[in-house]
Amino acid sequence: MSLPSDELRDLYEARAEQQYGSAVPLPDPRLDRKFARICALVREQLPCEAFLDAGCGDGRYLAALEAELPARVAGVDISERILETARARVPRADLRQANLESLPFDDGAFDLVLSSQVIEHVVDADAALRELARVLRPDGALVLSTDNKWNVVTRTLNAPRMAAAGALRLRGSRGLIESPATPYTTKSLRARVSAAGLRVEHSETFRFHLMWPVALPPLVRLLNALDAHLPSHRVGDILVVVARKP
Repeated sequence: MSLPSDELRDLYEARAEQQYGSAVPLPDPRLDRKFARICALVREQLPCEAFLDAGCGDGRYLAALEAELPARVAGVDISERILETARARVPRADLRQANLESLPFDDGAFDLVLSSQVIEHVVDADAALRELARVLRPDGALVLSTDNKWNVVTRTLNAPRMAAAGALRLRGSRGLIESPATPYTTKSLRARVSAAGLRVEHSETFRFHLMWPVALPPLVRLLNALDAHLPSHRVGDILVVVARKP
């Protein structure tokens, strides 16, 4: 059966070959605020009995959390090429090619599911959320992150860079394959997760991002520290919800 997001598979295979052909060192959590915060949110839900990374990419979260994860660990991704990299990284994980609109697992197979930076790329996001809810056990938790539509701080910080790149016609000059994405607001994401039958327990936004070539480590660490010490806000790059299946 053909699924809406299947039409994007060739794009993701090409992107995986270009950018994820081999495992690179895990991100430095002192510099990669997204990586650090997502790992922390997953750890808050541990221990668990069965864990799924839905949209596992190159396996970085599976590798970072492997020592803390249960015996049953699984992952899916739309790209078979990127799964080759993930399998080399975490050989014990059950990694399968699939997209989120139809997951190859039984109802209630997992008590903890992570899906990081995937839902914004799915053509039928509501179907994907229903699938994520379906494979959760009662009282199981979903940690779901995506792009925040109201990332006004990052847009402001990078406005001079973007203006200069446009004036010099440098946009896209690095030749990286990008994927289409639909950002969410806190309200719209919470509504969609709730419509899938899950109870949202927590939501937040975090991270302010400097773009290449001005993403110098001292500046990145300063922004990360600022974000970590700010009160709750809705203007970070990354939007995350933690939801539970009743």
